Amino acid sequence: MLIEVLRSITYRVAWMTDQKMRVVKEAAIAKLFGSEVYNKIADLAVQIHGGLGYMKDYPIERFYRDARITKIYEGTSEIQRNIIMN
Repeated sequence: MLIEVLRSITYRVAWMTDQKMRVVKEAAIAKLFGSEVYNKIADLAVQIHGGLGYMKDYPIERFYRDARITKIYEGTSEIQRNIIMN
């Protein structure tokens, strides 16, 4: 369900961009929600795989590690929240 909501938000931002509308706030919402969803899914995947989720032999470890960076690059989650609130 979260992925479908994220997809809808992303499509709305893309449509607004095509319409030459200002999308700063909406893009921040999409980025923040996307990183939150990604991290939630990565955390769940590690939880499901247990100890194997942390082993470098399995792709879940990298998925989990890569998820964390989405809260940092292109503006931290805190910066995205500030953009949304202003």
